[in-house]
Amino acid sequence: MKWKKERDLLIAQTMAFVQSVAVKTTEVAGRVEPIPLNEPDKVERPVETAAIMRPSPVRHSELREEIRGRVAAFRAHQELFNRHRDEYCDSVLAKVRASTEHQSTAPGHQPGKH
Repeated sequence: MKWKKERDLLIAQTMAFVQSVAVKTTEVAGRVEPIPLNEPDKVERPVETAAIMRPSPVRHSELREEIRGRVAAFRAHQELFNRHRDEYCDSVLAKVRASTEHQSTAPGHQPGKH
């Protein structure tokens, strides 16, 4: 039952911390207004929303350029993979051909029998 005491103590400490930082400030139209967090019924919403800073919208041309750049990088990466795969395939085939030629030129080799 020790864990229950520890849990209750942690909850009490957390509640004390929340109450100590219970005032949040927001900036509306150049002035700072406190909004108490522990009284949700009494929170007043600011009427003016024009003064709230919003991130500037990203232009479509910027998004298109980013997409084009990512697609180009992806294609380049795929081409690199294709090139490596083809080189590996060619090297394996060359090894296979070399080993089969070596076997066919070995003394005592009879064609058709393996």
